[in-house]
Amino acid sequence: MRKNIIFKSLCVILAVSLVLLTAAGCGKKTTGNEMLDVYSGKKEFKQTEYSNIIEKFKKQETVYVNLAPDGTTSNITVTDWIHTDMPQVRVADISNLKNIRNVRTLTAPVTDSENIYWDMDTTDLYYSGETDKETPVTFKIRYFLEGTEMTAEQIKGQKGNVKIQVEATNNLTAPARINGKDYTLSCPMLMIGGTILSESTFSNIAIDNGSMMSDGDKQILFFFGVPGMNESLGISELGLDFIDYSLYSNTYCITAYTECFELGNMMFSVMPLTAIGNLGNGGLPTSVESIKKIISDVENIQKALTGLDVDKIVNLLYGDTNKLQDMLDAVGDAVRLYEENEKLIKVIGKYMTDDNLAKLDKLAKDLEKTDMNAVANTLSDPAVMALVKMLPQLSSSLTSFSVLAQDLNDVMPILQAMMQEMDSDPEVKKSLENLPQTLTELKRILNVIEQNKELLNAIGELSSADSTEKLNAIMETADKYAGLGSLNEADTDLLAERVKQWINFGMQYKIFTECPIDADSSVIFVYKTAAIQA
Repeated sequence: MRKNIIFKSLCVILAVSLVLLTAAGCGKKTTGNEMLDVYSGKKEFKQTEYSNIIEKFKKQETVYVNLAPDGTTSNITVTDWIHTDMPQVRVADISNLKNIRNVRTLTAPVTDSENIYWDMDTTDLYYSGETDKETPVTFKIRYFLEGTEMTAEQIKGQKGNVKIQVEATNNLTAPARINGKDYTLSCPMLMIGGTILSESTFSNIAIDNGSMMSDGDKQILFFFGVPGMNESLGISELGLDFIDYSLYSNTYCITAYTECFELGNMMFSVMPLTAIGNLGNGGLPTSVESIKKIISDVENIQKALTGLDVDKIVNLLYGDTNKLQDMLDAVGDAVRLYEENEKLIKVIGKYMTDDNLAKLDKLAKDLEKTDMNAVANTLSDPAVMALVKMLPQLSSSLTSFSVLAQDLNDVMPILQAMMQEMDSDPEVKKSLENLPQTLTELKRILNVIEQNKELLNAIGELSSADSTEKLNAIMETADKYAGLGSLNEADTDLLAERVKQWINFGMQYKIFTECPIDADSSVIFVYKTAAIQA
Protein backbone atom coordinates (compact mmCIF):
# COMPACT_ATOMS: atom_id res chain seq x y z
CA MET A 1 0.00 0.00 0.00
CA ARG A 2 2.63 2.49 1.08
CA LYS A 3 4.99 1.60 -1.74
CA ASN A 4 2.19 2.09 -4.28
CA ILE A 5 1.48 5.58 -2.95
CA ILE A 6 5.19 6.37 -2.93
CA PHE A 7 5.70 5.36 -6.52
CA LYS A 8 2.53 7.22 -7.57
CA SER A 9 3.83 10.33 -5.85
CA LEU A 10 7.28 10.01 -7.42
CA CYS A 11 5.63 9.59 -10.79
CA VAL A 12 3.74 12.84 -10.21
CA ILE A 13 6.99 14.66 -9.41
CA LEU A 14 8.69 13.12 -12.42
CA ALA A 15 5.76 14.11 -14.61
CA VAL A 16 5.98 17.68 -13.35
CA SER A 17 9.71 17.81 -14.02
CA LEU A 18 9.30 16.45 -17.52
CA VAL A 19 6.55 18.93 -18.27
CA LEU A 20 8.67 21.82 -17.11
CA LEU A 21 11.77 20.67 -18.95
CA THR A 22 10.32 19.43 -22.22
CA ALA A 23 6.94 21.08 -22.87
CA ALA A 24 8.29 23.65 -25.26
CA GLY A 25 5.11 23.90 -27.28
CA CYS A 26 5.09 25.02 -30.87
CA GLY A 27 7.28 28.08 -30.67
CA LYS A 28 7.67 30.50 -33.52
CA LYS A 29 10.15 28.98 -35.96
CA THR A 30 13.21 31.19 -36.19
CA THR A 31 16.51 29.98 -37.61
CA GLY A 32 19.70 30.19 -35.59
CA ASN A 33 21.14 32.83 -37.90
CA GLU A 34 18.03 34.99 -37.56
CA MET A 35 18.23 34.77 -33.77
CA LEU A 36 21.89 35.73 -33.84
CA ASP A 37 21.06 38.68 -36.07
CA VAL A 38 18.38 39.83 -33.64
CA TYR A 39 20.62 39.48 -30.58
CA SER A 40 23.58 41.14 -32.30
CA GLY A 41 21.47 44.08 -33.39
CA LYS A 42 21.88 43.41 -37.11
CA LYS A 43 18.18 42.74 -37.42
CA GLU A 44 15.31 44.27 -35.46
CA PHE A 45 12.71 41.88 -34.02
CA LYS A 46 9.14 42.98 -34.64
CA GLN A 47 6.31 41.23 -32.85
CA THR A 48 3.03 40.86 -34.74
CA GLU A 49 0.15 42.43 -32.86
CA TYR A 50 -3.07 40.43 -32.92
CA SER A 51 -6.53 41.96 -32.60
CA ASN A 52 -8.31 38.81 -31.44
CA ILE A 53 -8.15 39.28 -27.64
CA ILE A 54 -9.06 36.26 -25.48
CA GLU A 55 -9.39 35.87 -21.73
CA LYS A 56 -10.24 32.18 -21.68
CA PHE A 57 -7.03 30.16 -21.75
CA LYS A 58 -5.01 27.74 -19.69
CA LYS A 59 -2.44 28.97 -17.18
CA GLN A 60 -0.25 26.56 -15.25
CA GLU A 61 2.10 28.00 -12.68
CA THR A 62 5.20 26.52 -11.10
CA VAL A 63 6.64 28.28 -8.06
CA TYR A 64 10.33 27.63 -7.42
CA VAL A 65 11.32 28.39 -3.84
CA ASN A 66 14.97 28.47 -2.80
CA LEU A 67 15.46 27.78 0.90
CA ALA A 68 18.32 28.17 3.32
CA PRO A 69 19.34 24.93 5.11
CA ASP A 70 17.01 25.84 7.99
CA GLY A 71 14.00 26.26 5.66
CA THR A 72 14.02 30.05 5.54
CA THR A 73 12.97 31.37 2.13
CA SER A 74 15.77 33.10 0.25
CA ASN A 75 14.04 33.86 -3.05
CA ILE A 76 11.03 32.80 -5.14
CA THR A 77 10.87 32.53 -8.92
CA VAL A 78 7.61 31.81 -10.70
CA THR A 79 7.19 30.33 -14.18
CA ASP A 80 3.83 30.58 -15.94
CA TRP A 81 2.85 28.49 -18.94
CA ILE A 82 0.07 29.95 -21.06
CA HIS A 83 -1.71 27.67 -23.51
CA THR A 84 -4.42 28.65 -25.99
CA ASP A 85 -6.57 26.54 -28.28
CA MET A 86 -5.48 28.53 -31.35
CA PRO A 87 -2.40 30.56 -32.33
CA GLN A 88 -2.21 34.18 -33.45
CA VAL A 89 -4.29 35.64 -30.66
CA ARG A 90 -3.69 38.23 -27.96
CA VAL A 91 -4.04 36.87 -24.42
CA ALA A 92 -5.30 39.23 -21.73
CA ASP A 93 -3.47 38.01 -18.64
CA ILE A 94 -2.88 39.54 -15.20
CA SER A 95 0.14 39.10 -12.97
CA ASN A 96 1.72 40.71 -9.92
CA LEU A 97 5.17 39.27 -10.62
CA LYS A 98 8.20 41.54 -10.82
CA ASN A 99 10.76 41.52 -13.65
CA ILE A 100 8.51 39.55 -15.99
CA ARG A 101 10.32 38.10 -19.01
CA ASN A 102 9.55 35.65 -21.77
CA VAL A 103 11.79 32.62 -21.28
CA ARG A 104 11.27 30.87 -24.63
CA THR A 105 10.75 33.42 -27.40
CA LEU A 106 11.37 37.10 -28.11
CA THR A 107 7.72 38.06 -27.63
CA ALA A 108 7.56 40.88 -25.09
CA PRO A 109 4.55 41.66 -22.88
CA VAL A 110 2.37 44.68 -23.45
CA THR A 111 1.06 46.17 -20.22
CA ASP A 112 -1.52 48.67 -19.12
CA SER A 113 -2.84 49.57 -15.68
CA GLU A 114 -4.80 46.32 -15.31
CA ASN A 115 -3.61 43.68 -17.76
CA ILE A 116 -0.52 42.16 -19.24
CA TYR A 117 -1.01 41.18 -22.89
CA TRP A 118 0.84 38.51 -24.82
CA ASP A 119 0.70 38.29 -28.61
CA MET A 120 0.73 34.56 -29.15
CA ASP A 121 2.31 33.48 -32.44
CA THR A 122 1.77 29.87 -31.36
CA THR A 123 -0.42 28.17 -28.77
CA ASP A 124 2.20 28.12 -25.97
CA LEU A 125 4.17 30.78 -24.14
CA TYR A 126 6.35 30.69 -21.00
CA TYR A 127 7.28 33.63 -18.84
CA SER A 128 8.83 34.05 -15.42
CA GLY A 129 9.21 36.63 -12.71
CA GLU A 130 10.00 37.11 -9.03
CA THR A 131 7.84 37.61 -5.97
CA ASP A 132 8.27 38.05 -2.24
CA LYS A 133 4.81 36.69 -1.45
CA GLU A 134 4.74 34.03 1.30
CA THR A 135 4.08 30.51 0.03
CA PRO A 136 1.07 28.63 1.49
CA VAL A 137 3.30 25.92 2.98
CA THR A 138 6.54 26.77 4.77
CA PHE A 139 9.23 24.54 6.26
CA LYS A 140 11.33 24.64 9.40
CA ILE A 141 14.39 22.37 9.38
CA ARG A 142 16.31 21.72 12.60
CA TYR A 143 19.57 19.82 13.14
CA PHE A 144 20.68 17.94 16.26
CA LEU A 145 24.01 16.35 17.18
CA GLU A 146 23.92 13.94 20.15
CA GLY A 147 20.65 15.56 21.21
CA THR A 148 21.93 19.13 21.08
CA GLU A 149 20.37 21.46 18.53
CA MET A 150 22.81 23.15 16.17
CA THR A 151 22.69 25.44 13.18
CA ALA A 152 23.62 24.14 9.76
CA GLU A 153 26.90 26.00 10.03
CA GLN A 154 27.70 24.40 13.40
CA ILE A 155 26.85 20.82 12.50
CA LYS A 156 28.66 20.59 9.16
CA GLY A 157 31.70 18.33 9.33
CA GLN A 158 30.72 16.99 12.76
CA LYS A 159 30.82 13.31 13.78
CA GLY A 160 28.20 11.45 15.83
CA ASN A 161 24.50 10.68 16.04
CA VAL A 162 22.49 13.27 14.17
CA LYS A 163 18.83 14.07 13.69
CA ILE A 164 17.24 16.16 10.96
CA GLN A 165 13.73 17.33 11.84
CA VAL A 166 11.47 18.78 9.17
CA GLU A 167 8.28 20.57 10.16
CA ALA A 168 5.77 21.60 7.48
CA THR A 169 3.27 24.37 8.25
CA ASN A 170 0.20 25.13 6.18
CA ASN A 171 -0.36 28.89 6.37
CA LEU A 172 -3.30 29.03 3.98
CA THR A 173 -6.33 28.81 6.25
CA ALA A 174 -9.95 29.85 6.24
CA PRO A 175 -12.66 30.00 8.94
CA ALA A 176 -15.61 27.61 8.77
CA ARG A 177 -18.89 27.64 10.65
CA ILE A 178 -20.23 24.09 11.04
CA ASN A 179 -23.22 23.11 13.17
CA GLY A 180 -22.99 26.38 15.07
CA LYS A 181 -19.30 25.97 15.94
CA ASP A 182 -16.26 27.78 14.49
CA TYR A 183 -13.39 25.81 12.92
CA THR A 184 -10.22 26.69 11.05
CA LEU A 185 -9.56 24.77 7.84
CA SER A 186 -6.18 24.51 6.12
CA CYS A 187 -6.25 24.36 2.34
CA PRO A 188 -5.62 20.67 1.50
CA MET A 189 -2.25 20.25 -0.22
CA LEU A 190 -0.17 17.16 -0.80
CA MET A 191 3.42 17.62 0.31
CA ILE A 192 6.18 15.27 -0.90
CA GLY A 193 9.75 15.74 0.26
CA GLY A 194 13.04 13.94 0.47
CA THR A 195 16.80 13.92 0.35
CA ILE A 196 19.72 11.54 -0.30
CA LEU A 197 22.29 10.35 2.24
CA SER A 198 25.52 8.74 1.11
CA GLU A 199 26.18 5.39 2.81
CA SER A 200 29.88 6.18 2.76
CA THR A 201 29.39 8.86 5.42
CA PHE A 202 26.07 7.85 7.03
CA SER A 203 25.02 4.62 8.73
CA ASN A 204 22.10 3.40 10.89
CA ILE A 205 19.80 5.59 8.82
CA ALA A 206 16.13 5.71 9.84
CA ILE A 207 13.13 7.93 9.14
CA ASP A 208 9.92 8.60 11.08
CA ASN A 209 6.70 9.08 9.10
CA GLY A 210 8.46 8.34 5.84
CA SER A 211 10.17 5.68 3.75
CA MET A 212 13.58 5.01 2.31
CA MET A 213 15.23 2.83 -0.29
CA SER A 214 18.85 2.02 -1.06
CA ASP A 215 20.65 1.57 -4.36
CA GLY A 216 23.68 0.03 -2.63
CA ASP A 217 25.59 3.32 -2.49
CA LYS A 218 23.13 5.80 -1.02
CA GLN A 219 19.84 5.95 0.84
CA ILE A 220 16.97 7.84 -0.79
CA LEU A 221 14.65 9.14 1.93
CA PHE A 222 11.23 10.56 1.23
CA PHE A 223 8.07 11.47 3.09
CA PHE A 224 4.68 12.78 2.18
CA GLY A 225 1.64 14.12 3.94
CA VAL A 226 -1.08 16.74 4.03
CA PRO A 227 -0.04 19.58 6.36
CA GLY A 228 -2.96 20.86 8.41
CA MET A 229 -5.18 17.85 7.68
CA ASN A 230 -5.37 16.78 11.33
CA GLU A 231 -6.36 20.23 12.54
CA SER A 232 -8.88 20.68 9.72
CA LEU A 233 -10.72 17.38 10.15
CA GLY A 234 -10.09 16.59 13.82
CA ILE A 235 -8.62 13.15 13.02
CA SER A 236 -6.88 12.72 16.39
CA GLU A 237 -9.93 13.94 18.32
CA LEU A 238 -12.23 11.47 16.55
CA GLY A 239 -9.75 8.58 16.81
CA LEU A 240 -9.81 7.70 13.10
CA ASP A 241 -7.19 4.97 13.35
CA PHE A 242 -7.67 3.78 9.76
CA ILE A 243 -5.90 6.89 8.45
CA ASP A 244 -2.12 6.47 8.44
CA TYR A 245 -0.55 8.87 10.95
CA SER A 246 2.24 9.74 8.51
CA LEU A 247 -0.38 11.22 6.17
CA TYR A 248 -1.50 13.93 8.58
CA SER A 249 1.65 14.38 10.65
CA ASN A 250 3.34 17.74 10.13
CA THR A 251 6.75 16.57 11.42
CA TYR A 252 9.26 14.17 9.85
CA CYS A 253 12.55 13.03 11.38
CA ILE A 254 15.67 11.49 9.86
CA THR A 255 18.22 9.94 12.22
CA ALA A 256 21.64 8.50 11.41
CA TYR A 257 25.25 8.18 12.54
CA THR A 258 27.75 10.18 10.51
CA GLU A 259 31.53 10.34 10.29
CA CYS A 260 31.40 13.79 8.71
CA PHE A 261 28.07 15.59 8.45
CA GLU A 262 27.19 17.14 5.15
CA LEU A 263 23.88 17.20 3.35
CA GLY A 264 22.85 17.66 -0.25
CA ASN A 265 19.74 19.53 -1.29
CA MET A 266 16.45 18.68 0.34
CA MET A 267 13.57 18.81 -2.13
CA PHE A 268 9.89 19.40 -1.49
CA SER A 269 6.90 19.51 -3.81
CA VAL A 270 3.54 20.90 -2.71
CA MET A 271 0.44 20.32 -4.81
CA PRO A 272 -3.08 21.69 -4.22
CA LEU A 273 -6.05 19.57 -5.30
CA THR A 274 -6.37 21.45 -8.58
CA ALA A 275 -2.80 20.58 -9.55
CA ILE A 276 -3.26 16.90 -8.73
CA GLY A 277 -6.38 16.87 -10.90
CA ASN A 278 -4.48 18.36 -13.83
CA LEU A 279 -1.55 15.99 -13.47
CA GLY A 280 -3.71 12.93 -12.92
CA ASN A 281 -6.85 11.72 -14.63
CA GLY A 282 -8.74 14.98 -14.23
CA GLY A 283 -11.14 13.54 -11.67
CA LEU A 284 -11.79 14.91 -8.21
CA PRO A 285 -8.34 14.77 -6.54
CA THR A 286 -9.80 14.52 -3.06
CA SER A 287 -7.83 14.30 0.16
CA VAL A 288 -4.70 13.74 -1.59
CA GLU A 289 -3.96 10.05 -1.79
CA SER A 290 -5.78 9.11 1.41
CA ILE A 291 -9.29 10.16 0.37
CA LYS A 292 -8.41 9.27 -3.23
CA LYS A 293 -7.60 5.80 -1.95
CA ILE A 294 -10.91 5.65 -0.08
CA ILE A 295 -12.79 6.64 -3.24
CA SER A 296 -10.78 4.07 -5.20
CA ASP A 297 -11.67 1.42 -2.62
CA VAL A 298 -15.35 2.29 -2.91
CA GLU A 299 -15.14 2.02 -6.70
CA ASN A 300 -13.37 -1.33 -6.41
CA ILE A 301 -16.08 -2.58 -4.06
CA GLN A 302 -18.73 -1.49 -6.55
CA LYS A 303 -16.94 -3.33 -9.36
CA ALA A 304 -16.52 -6.44 -7.23
CA LEU A 305 -20.17 -6.44 -6.22
CA THR A 306 -21.23 -5.98 -9.83
CA GLY A 307 -19.08 -8.94 -10.84
CA LEU A 308 -20.56 -11.03 -8.04
CA ASP A 309 -24.10 -10.46 -9.39
CA VAL A 310 -25.39 -9.47 -5.98
CA ASP A 311 -28.17 -7.58 -7.80
CA LYS A 312 -29.58 -10.93 -8.92
CA ILE A 313 -29.76 -12.19 -5.34
CA VAL A 314 -31.33 -8.95 -4.15
CA ASN A 315 -33.91 -9.05 -6.95
CA LEU A 316 -34.75 -12.68 -6.22
CA LEU A 317 -35.30 -11.87 -2.56
CA TYR A 318 -37.09 -8.63 -3.31
CA GLY A 319 -39.50 -10.37 -5.67
CA ASP A 320 -40.88 -12.49 -2.81
CA THR A 321 -40.18 -11.25 0.70
CA ASN A 322 -41.03 -14.72 2.09
CA LYS A 323 -38.27 -16.47 0.13
CA LEU A 324 -35.52 -15.73 2.59
CA GLN A 325 -37.68 -16.66 5.59
CA ASP A 326 -38.73 -19.92 3.92
CA MET A 327 -35.10 -20.74 3.22
CA LEU A 328 -34.06 -19.96 6.78
CA ASP A 329 -36.94 -22.04 8.18
CA ALA A 330 -36.01 -24.95 5.92
CA VAL A 331 -32.38 -24.81 7.03
CA GLY A 332 -33.51 -24.66 10.67
CA ASP A 333 -35.81 -27.67 10.19
CA ALA A 334 -33.07 -29.64 8.46
CA VAL A 335 -30.69 -28.96 11.35
CA ARG A 336 -33.37 -30.03 13.83
CA LEU A 337 -34.06 -33.27 11.93
CA TYR A 338 -30.39 -34.07 11.91
CA GLU A 339 -30.06 -33.48 15.66
CA GLU A 340 -33.15 -35.65 16.40
CA ASN A 341 -31.93 -38.52 14.16
CA GLU A 342 -28.19 -38.07 14.56
CA LYS A 343 -27.57 -41.58 15.99
CA LEU A 344 -29.64 -43.28 13.31
CA ILE A 345 -27.84 -41.30 10.58
CA LYS A 346 -24.46 -42.24 12.03
CA VAL A 347 -25.37 -45.96 12.21
CA ILE A 348 -26.62 -45.92 8.62
CA GLY A 349 -23.53 -43.95 7.57
CA LYS A 350 -21.31 -46.52 9.28
CA TYR A 351 -22.67 -49.38 7.13
CA MET A 352 -23.34 -47.46 3.94
CA THR A 353 -19.77 -47.70 2.68
CA ASP A 354 -19.01 -47.57 -1.00
CA ASP A 355 -18.58 -51.35 -1.10
CA ASN A 356 -21.84 -52.05 0.76
CA LEU A 357 -23.78 -49.55 -1.36
CA ALA A 358 -22.50 -51.30 -4.47
CA LYS A 359 -23.88 -54.61 -3.13
CA LEU A 360 -27.29 -53.08 -2.37
CA ASP A 361 -27.34 -51.44 -5.78
CA LYS A 362 -26.64 -54.80 -7.43
CA LEU A 363 -29.42 -56.45 -5.45
CA ALA A 364 -31.88 -53.75 -6.53
CA LYS A 365 -30.92 -54.03 -10.19
CA ASP A 366 -31.10 -57.86 -10.18
CA LEU A 367 -34.51 -57.72 -8.49
CA GLU A 368 -35.66 -55.43 -11.27
CA LYS A 369 -34.51 -57.90 -13.95
CA THR A 370 -35.99 -61.03 -12.34
CA ASP A 371 -39.55 -62.29 -12.90
CA MET A 372 -40.31 -63.17 -9.29
CA ASN A 373 -43.69 -64.74 -10.12
CA ALA A 374 -42.11 -67.16 -12.56
CA VAL A 375 -39.47 -68.11 -10.02
CA ALA A 376 -42.12 -68.68 -7.33
CA ASN A 377 -44.29 -70.84 -9.60
CA THR A 378 -41.34 -72.89 -10.75
CA LEU A 379 -40.04 -73.54 -7.26
CA SER A 380 -43.49 -74.44 -5.91
CA ASP A 381 -43.96 -77.26 -8.43
CA PRO A 382 -43.33 -80.63 -6.59
CA ALA A 383 -41.63 -82.11 -9.64
CA VAL A 384 -39.29 -79.16 -9.90
CA MET A 385 -38.48 -79.38 -6.24
CA ALA A 386 -37.38 -82.99 -6.79
CA LEU A 387 -35.30 -82.07 -9.78
CA VAL A 388 -33.60 -79.16 -8.00
CA LYS A 389 -31.68 -81.66 -5.98
CA MET A 390 -30.49 -83.35 -9.17
CA LEU A 391 -29.73 -80.45 -11.55
CA PRO A 392 -27.52 -77.41 -10.95
CA GLN A 393 -29.68 -75.28 -13.24
CA LEU A 394 -33.20 -75.71 -14.55
CA SER A 395 -34.08 -72.56 -16.46
CA SER A 396 -33.41 -68.90 -16.86
CA SER A 397 -35.74 -68.26 -13.92
CA LEU A 398 -33.73 -70.47 -11.65
CA THR A 399 -30.55 -68.85 -12.99
CA SER A 400 -31.93 -65.41 -12.00
CA PHE A 401 -32.91 -66.72 -8.63
CA SER A 402 -29.40 -68.03 -8.14
CA VAL A 403 -28.04 -64.58 -8.80
CA LEU A 404 -30.51 -63.04 -6.35
CA ALA A 405 -29.61 -65.60 -3.76
CA GLN A 406 -25.98 -64.62 -4.05
CA ASP A 407 -26.92 -60.95 -3.81
CA LEU A 408 -28.95 -61.62 -0.66
CA ASN A 409 -26.13 -63.64 0.73
CA ASP A 410 -23.83 -60.63 0.28
CA VAL A 411 -26.29 -58.08 1.64
CA MET A 412 -27.94 -59.87 4.56
CA PRO A 413 -24.91 -59.80 6.91
CA ILE A 414 -24.70 -56.03 6.43
CA LEU A 415 -28.41 -55.51 7.11
CA GLN A 416 -28.39 -57.90 10.07
CA ALA A 417 -25.44 -56.15 11.71
CA MET A 418 -27.01 -52.75 11.11
CA MET A 419 -30.39 -53.81 12.49
CA GLN A 420 -28.76 -55.43 15.52
CA GLU A 421 -26.97 -52.16 16.32
CA MET A 422 -30.19 -50.20 15.81
CA ASP A 423 -32.17 -52.48 18.15
CA SER A 424 -29.61 -52.07 20.91
CA ASP A 425 -29.99 -48.25 21.13
CA PRO A 426 -33.34 -46.76 22.35
CA GLU A 427 -32.69 -43.43 20.59
CA VAL A 428 -32.09 -45.16 17.28
CA LYS A 429 -35.24 -47.29 17.75
CA LYS A 430 -37.25 -44.13 18.42
CA SER A 431 -35.85 -42.54 15.26
CA LEU A 432 -36.85 -45.64 13.28
CA GLU A 433 -40.38 -45.46 14.66
CA ASN A 434 -40.61 -41.78 13.63
CA LEU A 435 -38.98 -42.40 10.24
CA PRO A 436 -42.20 -42.00 8.19
CA GLN A 437 -42.88 -38.58 9.70
CA THR A 438 -39.20 -37.63 9.33
CA LEU A 439 -39.22 -38.55 5.64
CA THR A 440 -42.41 -36.56 5.11
CA GLU A 441 -40.83 -33.47 6.72
CA LEU A 442 -37.62 -33.99 4.76
CA LYS A 443 -39.64 -34.11 1.56
CA ARG A 444 -41.21 -30.74 2.47
CA ILE A 445 -37.76 -29.25 3.07
CA LEU A 446 -36.56 -30.55 -0.30
CA ASN A 447 -39.59 -28.93 -1.95
CA VAL A 448 -38.68 -25.55 -0.40
CA ILE A 449 -35.11 -25.95 -1.65
CA GLU A 450 -36.35 -26.88 -5.14
CA GLN A 451 -38.60 -23.82 -5.25
CA ASN A 452 -35.62 -21.59 -4.35
CA LYS A 453 -33.15 -23.34 -6.62
CA GLU A 454 -32.37 -20.17 -8.59
CA LEU A 455 -31.58 -18.26 -5.41
CA LEU A 456 -29.38 -21.09 -4.14
CA ASN A 457 -27.51 -21.23 -7.45
CA ALA A 458 -26.87 -17.48 -7.27
CA ILE A 459 -25.61 -17.83 -3.70
CA GLY A 460 -23.51 -20.81 -4.81
CA GLU A 461 -21.85 -18.64 -7.47
CA LEU A 462 -21.25 -16.03 -4.79
CA SER A 463 -19.35 -18.60 -2.71
CA SER A 464 -17.12 -19.80 -5.56
CA ALA A 465 -13.35 -19.48 -5.19
CA ASP A 466 -13.20 -16.38 -7.39
CA SER A 467 -16.14 -14.76 -5.62
CA THR A 468 -14.75 -15.64 -2.21
CA GLU A 469 -11.52 -13.87 -3.11
CA LYS A 470 -13.48 -10.77 -4.11
CA LEU A 471 -15.55 -10.90 -0.93
CA ASN A 472 -12.41 -11.24 1.19
CA ALA A 473 -10.97 -8.17 -0.52
CA ILE A 474 -14.19 -6.28 0.19
CA MET A 475 -14.13 -7.33 3.84
CA GLU A 476 -10.47 -6.30 4.19
CA THR A 477 -11.33 -2.93 2.71
CA ALA A 478 -14.27 -2.56 5.06
CA ASP A 479 -11.99 -3.45 7.98
CA LYS A 480 -9.75 -0.51 7.13
CA TYR A 481 -12.61 1.88 7.65
CA ALA A 482 -14.09 0.15 10.67
CA GLY A 483 -12.99 3.13 12.75
CA LEU A 484 -15.85 5.12 11.28
CA GLY A 485 -18.26 2.70 12.93
CA SER A 486 -17.13 3.85 16.36
CA LEU A 487 -18.40 7.40 15.68
CA ASN A 488 -21.81 8.43 16.85
CA GLU A 489 -24.23 9.99 14.40
CA ALA A 490 -23.41 13.56 15.41
CA ASP A 491 -19.63 13.05 14.97
CA THR A 492 -20.17 11.31 11.66
CA ASP A 493 -22.25 14.21 10.34
CA LEU A 494 -19.70 16.71 11.64
CA LEU A 495 -16.80 14.87 9.98
CA ALA A 496 -18.69 14.66 6.69
CA GLU A 497 -19.37 18.40 6.70
CA ARG A 498 -15.77 19.26 7.64
CA VAL A 499 -14.44 17.06 4.82
CA LYS A 500 -16.89 18.65 2.37
CA GLN A 501 -15.88 22.22 3.23
CA TRP A 502 -12.19 21.23 3.39
CA ILE A 503 -12.33 19.76 -0.13
CA ASN A 504 -14.27 22.75 -1.46
CA PHE A 505 -11.61 25.06 -0.04
CA GLY A 506 -8.93 23.06 -1.81
CA MET A 507 -10.74 23.13 -5.15
CA GLN A 508 -10.90 26.92 -5.02
CA TYR A 509 -7.12 27.42 -4.73
CA LYS A 510 -5.89 27.56 -8.32
CA ILE A 511 -3.10 30.12 -8.55
CA PHE A 512 -0.32 31.58 -6.42
CA THR A 513 -0.02 34.93 -8.19
CA GLU A 514 -2.96 36.18 -10.28
CA CYS A 515 -5.15 34.89 -13.08
CA PRO A 516 -8.17 36.14 -15.08
CA ILE A 517 -11.51 34.81 -13.87
CA ASP A 518 -12.24 32.94 -17.10
CA ALA A 519 -8.84 31.25 -17.31
CA ASP A 520 -8.30 27.63 -16.29
CA SER A 521 -5.40 27.63 -13.86
CA SER A 522 -3.39 25.44 -11.50
CA VAL A 523 -0.21 25.73 -9.48
CA ILE A 524 2.48 23.57 -7.93
CA PHE A 525 5.34 24.51 -5.62
CA VAL A 526 8.89 23.18 -5.80
CA TYR A 527 11.26 23.88 -2.88
CA LYS A 528 15.00 23.28 -2.72
CA THR A 529 17.30 23.88 0.22
CA ALA A 530 20.92 24.93 -0.08
CA ALA A 531 23.37 22.09 0.47
CA ILE A 532 25.45 21.82 3.65
CA GLN A 533 29.02 21.09 2.67
CA ALA A 534 31.75 20.16 5.09
